[in-house]
Amino acid sequence: MKKVLLLVCLVAGFGLAKAQEEASFTDEELTKYATVMVWAEAEKEQMTETYNDWINNDETLEAARFVKIKSAKGDSVKLQEIEVTEEELVAFEQIQANYDSMTASFKEVYVGKIKEDIGAGLYNRLRKAMRGNADLKARYQAVYDGLKEEQSAAKEDDETEE
Repeated sequence: MKKVLLLVCLVAGFGLAKAQEEASFTDEELTKYATVMVWAEAEKEQMTETYNDWINNDETLEAARFVKIKSAKGDSVKLQEIEVTEEELVAFEQIQANYDSMTASFKEVYVGKIKEDIGAGLYNRLRKAMRGNADLKARYQAVYDGLKEEQSAAKEDDETEE
């Protein structure tokens, strides 16, 4: 009976130690993580803007037609139903190829930043810990918001100088 009780206490102790380890992140670690996330968010916004510009400024393909072609998801019957021309299809495929290339480049740089700037271990532990720890998530959000404000201020300064 004593052995069973001792075993239960040891298991519980390891569980508590693990929980404490996961919940204790420094402000520096949160800042590393948030810095990459702020960068990623800005890049995603820029990519969306670029993608929309490609769609809206294509001379061959109107934006509404682009959306219809995209919703057909490559189904030849649906493409025939909406009477897609060869020129429209080529323009659509070019825009999509450019977008796919842009997103692949983003993913490559993003993974590199995670590995180099944060560290894969810290990235995974922090993501996991934030799912179940509201206090940690609030601390992270405060750091993230501060970095976003700094980024916005820097962007405004750059626009003012131009």
